[in-house]
Amino acid sequence: MIGIAAAMLMVLPALVFATPVRAEGDAWTVMVYMDGDNSLESAVPVDLGELEAVGSTADVNFVVLADTLAGPAYLYYVNQGGSTVIASWGEVNMADPATLTRFITDAKTLYPANNYVLDLWNHGGGIMGVCWDDTSGDKLTMLEMRTAVVDGGVSFANVWFDACNMAQAEIAHQFQGYASYIVFSEQTVWGQGFPYDAVATHLVASPTMDGRTLSLIAADEFTVFYAALGWNTCTISVYDMAYLTTVSGAVKTFASAMVSTMNLYYKTYKSCRGSAAATAGAVDLMGFAELVSANTKLSTTVRSAASATVTAVDLAIIYEWHSKDCAGMNGLGIWYPTSSVSYYWSATVETMYRGMLFDTATGWANFLDAYYAKA
Repeated sequence: MIGIAAAMLMVLPALVFATPVRAEGDAWTVMVYMDGDNSLESAVPVDLGELEAVGSTADVNFVVLADTLAGPAYLYYVNQGGSTVIASWGEVNMADPATLTRFITDAKTLYPANNYVLDLWNHGGGIMGVCWDDTSGDKLTMLEMRTAVVDGGVSFANVWFDACNMAQAEIAHQFQGYASYIVFSEQTVWGQGFPYDAVATHLVASPTMDGRTLSLIAADEFTVFYAALGWNTCTISVYDMAYLTTVSGAVKTFASAMVSTMNLYYKTYKSCRGSAAATAGAVDLMGFAELVSANTKLSTTVRSAASATVTAVDLAIIYEWHSKDCAGMNGLGIWYPTSSVSYYWSATVETMYRGMLFDTATGWANFLDAYYAKA
């Protein structure tokens, strides 16, 4: 597959330049921000080929910005059986928020629709970043991601993260006001990424579907694909952003209750954290809260706040699947590192964290400070 992919990469820039513009009122425009300027370069033609197996229609537009190590970035309009180069963007930094903003605004201007999808395709590192660009030696931070989306001015029916470790409460909150449903993974998204052909087939067959339906289809096709492969460390979930403030409100009360009782219950919180499923510096929020809620050593106030957090997450995560080795993952993590804390909770990281909308709403950083101070 890698050999075929490399050959296809040599062919892509030779496509004819044109600008097929749709009229106002298309049902969907799917924007794929395909950052292959890194070790994922060989996956670019594979996933682009999956979209080309279906192609755009009179109702659905697939627009891809693809960057690779081998050459410049191209803006593509995906047709069945091939793609048309809309424009050559030259060498761009896919980790620059201005690049993402330009992509969003150009795609909307060329292909206006009633519903939009943004797919961030690359490596993911949780709140530490997404969209690594090796040529530029840069990554898109969570604050930059928010800036790019706000400046793009598009409210997305779906945001998809074809990237590892992005199903975290903090990351979802960065899309407040700009997304209705987010599809992401607490764990690994393998190089094969999403099964784009399967998801696109559903969308072009039923372009009148709403955002909730599309998000559930995307997650379900992901599940079918990786369950059939039988691979490990696979998770996928859908966050209904209608419950964003429900989750943040519950976490705020939960965090405050734990901060006020840290001197009494630090060891118990540490034990619950150690027993909960975790990855890449984040603990599964529902799993941790369930353990706290069930622990009779803790006060009624703390346990009640934990229980309310479980309920809130259960409302927000409307779809969740994980491979057997990921037992205990329920679709949404929260930042709570216990190893390499000097890296994961340095002064720089804390400053960045406190700049995110989730911390403004919850004060979770205050809990982390109290926890590490006690440790």
